[in-house]
Amino acid sequence: MAGEVARPHHSALEFSFLFLLLAGALVVRLWGMSRMHFWDETAYLQNAEVICCGKINYSELNFRPPLISLLFSFVYLFWHHIYAACIATGLLNALSPALLFLCGRRIANPVSAAIASLLLAFSPFFVGIFPPGFVSDNTGNGLLTDCPALTLILLAFWLLLRALAKPTGPRFAAAGFVLALTVLMRFASLSSVGVLSLLVLRAKRRTRAAAACALGFAIGMSPYLCWSRLRYGGFLTTFQAGWINLDGPAESPFFYLINFNNIFSRIVLIGLALWAADRAWHLWKARRSHPRPGAINTAENESFGKLDSFLWLWAAALLVFFSALSHKEPRYAIPLAPPLLLLAASGLSLLTTGRKAVRLPGAVFLVAALAYTFLPTMRLVQSPFFNHGTSGEMQVSDYLNQAFPPATVLYATDNYPDYAYYTNLQIHPVEETGPDLYDTLNRLPVDGIFIALKQSDAFSSPMIGWLDANPRFHRLCEYPTLVLYSYHAATAPR
Repeated sequence: MAGEVARPHHSALEFSFLFLLLAGALVVRLWGMSRMHFWDETAYLQNAEVICCGKINYSELNFRPPLISLLFSFVYLFWHHIYAACIATGLLNALSPALLFLCGRRIANPVSAAIASLLLAFSPFFVGIFPPGFVSDNTGNGLLTDCPALTLILLAFWLLLRALAKPTGPRFAAAGFVLALTVLMRFASLSSVGVLSLLVLRAKRRTRAAAACALGFAIGMSPYLCWSRLRYGGFLTTFQAGWINLDGPAESPFFYLINFNNIFSRIVLIGLALWAADRAWHLWKARRSHPRPGAINTAENESFGKLDSFLWLWAAALLVFFSALSHKEPRYAIPLAPPLLLLAASGLSLLTTGRKAVRLPGAVFLVAALAYTFLPTMRLVQSPFFNHGTSGEMQVSDYLNQAFPPATVLYATDNYPDYAYYTNLQIHPVEETGPDLYDTLNRLPVDGIFIALKQSDAFSSPMIGWLDANPRFHRLCEYPTLVLYSYHAATAPR
């Protein structure tokens, strides 16, 4: 009877925790909401304008994943404002800690699940707060696909765990469908999809489970692949183009290990160390109890390590994949969060679930360590909720919208998604570099406006002196970081 009474009590407690977790995670992911966004973010916003409103001055749908832009275009039906996109993304990102808790409840104790979800909800990196000197794109209230893809990864993980607990075709199909959405949110999520798909092998009827999961994945992917075939001539054309456009400066193969503390924080390292120590202790005790070789491979010990082994495999596979890429960014490590945080939380929970003599000091240490870890996030509320700042690109765009008609061609070597979104002008990217850049600038097809950066290396953007000396280009106005020129194709060069 006591168990029957305790169950609704625990359910109410967990529901309250989830509600507060979701509310807190949403607030810190909306704090500092702004109209000011850059490159990848404005590319997705611009693609949404193409989808919902027929704005055809520029598009990157040919190599960008479509799902986040589809989400923006949907919310624009109710409120056509950039804040609508910010709120939708913030809500989607805030769901990931709640889903991590639900996943943790299925494979660990409630304390571990709560710790993991709190780490994901309030760790500084995941709310867009970085230490001095650490360069990263905005992972908090930014409009990028990394964190929304994480939410879908966790939803797929939870659906797979539910399907394994009670195997049915529709459950595995639902998991496969969400895996497809994960890929459509971020193409690089294919690596996570490959690892999560291995869970199907744990089903009693593997063939049926795999077939159902594959069917759900096909249902989710087929419309997009068919659209790609009709629009761009190939089922995988957009994936190939996305891979080609993955460029940037090369980094060390150990980039993510070097920056581990800045991404996941020291408390995660402590948790992983505690997990390893506890696992070693259990193995040592088992060997002492069963000195005969092979005797410790009992069903209990085998069950103890199965899901933990999968989590380590998950983390290791993604670490190897992203480390093998030449170009690396801190946000690329976000898909490692579920396995690493669950393992670390399992180790940290030992501080409160071990021997009675260490529970109280362990709990005090854990609370203090979490508070110290979340301290930068708590300082977030000292800044205004809305960031009313404007970027140089926004100021230039305001001028261009007022001074030139929408049919005007705008040439740019950098930040062209920003100008595409913030203006109505026809965007013509100039992507050549080196000597080819100057040759292209002498042969631009039609009259228009050219944006030149002042801080130029003369390789990716032309030197201001060269433009001033070229009769095709005439200065219009100057800003702190750039100069606007009018370009006249009919003028003969000197």
